[in-house]
Amino acid sequence: MKRNEPTYTHEELVQLRQDGVISDLDYIQMHPDDELREDFGSFCVTAGREPDEDAASDFLSLRELSLDEGMERGDA
Repeated sequence: MKRNEPTYTHEELVQLRQDGVISDLDYIQMHPDDELREDFGSFCVTAGREPDEDAASDFLSLRELSLDEGMERGDA
C-alpha cells in the first residue's frame, strides 16, 4: 500500500532530521528502507515499548552506536 507522503532519499531525511524539520519517529516512518521500519518494529516488540518518539530516539541511538562500534572493528 502506497502512502500519500512525499518520498525522500536517505540523505534528504538525514538533513531534515539534523535541521529539526522532522522528528526521529518521522525519520523512521518516512525512510525509504523497509528494513529500518521493520527493525524498529522488532525493537519495540522486544523491548516492550510503544512505537513513539522516545522509542524512535533510543532505537536510532542504538543503531548509531552499533555502527560506530562496527567501524572501529572494521565491520561497517
